[in-house]
Amino acid sequence: MHIRDSDTTTRAATPDSVLAGLDPDQRAAVTAPVGIVVVRAGAGSGKTTVLTRRIAWRALSGSADIERSLAITFTRQAATEMRTRLSQFALDGRPTIGTFHAVARRMMLQQLEDKGRRSPVIINNRSSVVSQCMGDDARSGGVTDVLNAIDWAHARMLTPGTAATAMTSAGVAVPLGATRFSEVFDAYERAKKKRGAVDLNDFLTSVVQDGVKDPRFVESLRFQFRHISVDEAQDMNPLQYEFLKTLLSTQPDVFLVGDSNQAIYGFNGADKSLFDSLPGIEGAATVVSLPSNYRCTPEIVTMAVATLAQDGQTADAVSTRVSGQPVLLKRCANEQVEAATVAKEVLRGFGRGRSWSDLAVLTRINTTADQLRETLSAAGIPVRTARRGGAWGRAVAAATELTGREGLSVWSSDILDSGEYEKDDADFLVAQRVRQFLDENRVGTVDGRAFGTWLATSADVSETDGVDVLTFHAAKGREWSFVIVAGMEKGFLPHRSARGATARSEEARLAYVALTRAADELVVTWTDSRNGRSSGPSPFLPSVTTDTPQPSAPPEELRRFNRSLPQRNRLENELREWRDAHAHSRRVDPEAVLPDRSVKRLVRVQPSTVDEIAKIVDAVFAHRYGEEVLTILRNGSTA
Repeated sequence: MHIRDSDTTTRAATPDSVLAGLDPDQRAAVTAPVGIVVVRAGAGSGKTTVLTRRIAWRALSGSADIERSLAITFTRQAATEMRTRLSQFALDGRPTIGTFHAVARRMMLQQLEDKGRRSPVIINNRSSVVSQCMGDDARSGGVTDVLNAIDWAHARMLTPGTAATAMTSAGVAVPLGATRFSEVFDAYERAKKKRGAVDLNDFLTSVVQDGVKDPRFVESLRFQFRHISVDEAQDMNPLQYEFLKTLLSTQPDVFLVGDSNQAIYGFNGADKSLFDSLPGIEGAATVVSLPSNYRCTPEIVTMAVATLAQDGQTADAVSTRVSGQPVLLKRCANEQVEAATVAKEVLRGFGRGRSWSDLAVLTRINTTADQLRETLSAAGIPVRTARRGGAWGRAVAAATELTGREGLSVWSSDILDSGEYEKDDADFLVAQRVRQFLDENRVGTVDGRAFGTWLATSADVSETDGVDVLTFHAAKGREWSFVIVAGMEKGFLPHRSARGATARSEEARLAYVALTRAADELVVTWTDSRNGRSSGPSPFLPSVTTDTPQPSAPPEELRRFNRSLPQRNRLENELREWRDAHAHSRRVDPEAVLPDRSVKRLVRVQPSTVDEIAKIVDAVFAHRYGEEVLTILRNGSTA
């Protein structure tokens, strides 16, 4: 096993090299004893790094068979990122990595093949089927609400006959009324059976049910997947949890990474108490906490933690960074004033040496996000789009980092053959290009760099630079230097549809997630009136004043920060120029050499050793380029 250099030379990968750059808590998580391990990873604590390093460390230390390792994620993007990170260690073999649905689909199809049964049709347009089952009721809309309710019921393993009562007891709205919803739900299940079809929920249900009926099936799964990891484990719903338990032996080998403070999918059936207590999984658990937040300034962390505290929740989070800019609270008379304020703040954030893609505007609901996109566009501010934008750039970067024909083939097949990606998804489009590249280049050098060269001559892969405007849910797992959280007010946070203490607490966690997307600067806005109705600040806001602040001299820390801006901007430019030169020589996207966010972290932290660079970026980058980067930083700091 080895780590590849930028040339053809290699160096041996060892357990110690995998641990390079980790802090003591991260190291304790990666090297925890085999068994049940629960990692409580706060926002910005490096959970993905810990999870991938755990897989690599165990394979290299001989305590796990990489071919029998399974990593389950909640998003396709997270699975792709894990594959890319693990490929840097060039392990002898590869783990299975995929979403709950992708992994369960593979298991279900294998079981059907072993039994000599035909594979079912997978329903891609569930809305059409549900609409037919609703009949005349579909004319009034509500198809999406019915689908969401069906998904909630499946997540709780409820039948059409029991779902409505359970939803009412849980404070979840029952579309169409209890009786009619039960009829539509039953009709939908019968329609699938008649067509010999299944949907995504059925993948998991099939494995769980077959596991109960067929002990040999369970034995085969447990033999095939001995070492299991779960990312974002706080978001598991009861069905996913039962699926996980089906895979675990009587002596579980499971690594669960999550953060109860970021559990925001209860409306969709998730139950964070499963992660908190692990019901039905026998044995003592090793629990490791990762409280260090490497992303956010102390001011942002303090604001986010105080927001949770307004609902009586606590967060064990401590920023490792030096003090930064204060969080700005902006009171606006109405939504028009707020939109103008957001545009003004975006321009201010951009004017401090940032690129547009360093900025994000986050809102609670899609309607507000759509309105703000229009306002920004009208003001001449570019707004990021999915096509040829950030998602495309990240997919290209992932592909160009892969080594060898097999790595490219596996990566593209995992995406194209999973059945989870839409045809216009950036990952799907890039994977199609990879498959085309492999077909056209059956001999010669075939690896990620060669693909990058081929792609540069056949398509425009330049990343669209624009501001991201997203909902809080869509922003989860992302980060930006400058973030505006718009509409943090009554009716939105908590949302007016949130009924009861449980739903309200989830809304507080949603606010926590949104606030901790900001690394350097955070602006929060609210209105006194929206759409002609009284609104006002969210009760989750920890401190709001309507008094006019008296001007005072800025603190010395802020004055030092402002004096350092020219130097910080100069260093960023020098690092980008260095990165772009390497990318040009390799004919790859600059993000594949060093992502923009890593450039900013290097300038922000000012590492003085190669190990510190490994902690900020990764061990492979530090080995290849650490000394060059240190030279740039040293020369820049003395200029």
